[in-house]
Amino acid sequence: SHALSNGKSLLAAGINKITGSFNKGENVLVVDHNENHLARGLASFNSKEIDKIKGKQSKEIEKILGYSSKSEIIHKGDMVLL
Repeated sequence: SHALSNGKSLLAAGINKITGSFNKGENVLVVDHNENHLARGLASFNSKEIDKIKGKQSKEIEKILGYSSKSEIIHKGDMVLL
């Protein structure tokens, strides 16, 4: 959440948990561990992919998913802070 407030993109390493099912490109809500609403943004991955890479460093993503992809879960340009 500190990174988000500094205008950074949301990376896999910053994610602890995924709730619900969604597709790539869907508008998702980002909350902290106290369920405070932090931001909304367009997901660069679907929920299953994010569940596999959550908590991981960006350089590990390609190895885990088996293909090259964006490193941001939600790019800062696709995110609105709440």
